[in-house]
Amino acid sequence: MIRRLAAVAAALALTGPPLAAGAQATSGSAHLTYKVIPFVQAQVVPNYASGFGVTSTSGYGSSTTPATGSTAVLDGGQVDFGNAVAGYNYLYKYAAEVNVNTNDLAGFVVYAEGATDLNGSNPVPSPSTYPIFQTLFWLVSSSANTPFSSASSFNKTTGTPLGTNGSGGISYSGTPSAGSMVWNSLTDGTLTQGYDYQLRLSDAIPISQFNVYIVYTVIGN
Repeated sequence: MIRRLAAVAAALALTGPPLAAGAQATSGSAHLTYKVIPFVQAQVVPNYASGFGVTSTSGYGSSTTPATGSTAVLDGGQVDFGNAVAGYNYLYKYAAEVNVNTNDLAGFVVYAEGATDLNGSNPVPSPSTYPIFQTLFWLVSSSANTPFSSASSFNKTTGTPLGTNGSGGISYSGTPSAGSMVWNSLTDGTLTQGYDYQLRLSDAIPISQFNVYIVYTVIGN
């Protein structure tokens, strides 16, 4: 952002002969132009509110009471759906909160996508990965959300995952895909938005423990 200040010249130091008798000193204006470097700071908090975790499930066949996995703790840990059954939809409340602080008057954009597809383990299924697209979804937190609420699917990144399975984030040659945008703010300041996650498991998903890193990227407009 560019700001322009106009200030009356209050003092002027000169070297040279004194003013001749009858001469007058005149005042003018000085213009100072400076540029404030914009900054964007962001923090992502998993399980950000009391009552986080799997709160409801819908599907067919015999149902079990949903229970959040042991690695999920308030204000930290992992988004852990616990034991999930193929053919069911699950809603995970207060999965992640994004906090942004910026002085950029144009605002910012937040992207979120999987560093990989879902990686299977214990036991390793065949195939060893399962597509994240149309399996794990996001929606802005709301008390009205259900397992069947309208939601947007996470995408697998087109960038380069860093660390094991993307545990170190994602490296981009440009910006993330426009389809991975989860928040577009047109204002500056300190802003917060929370997200629920939705898991939709088809009958085709193999038996396994699956995990994926969801990476949030914040860029000033």
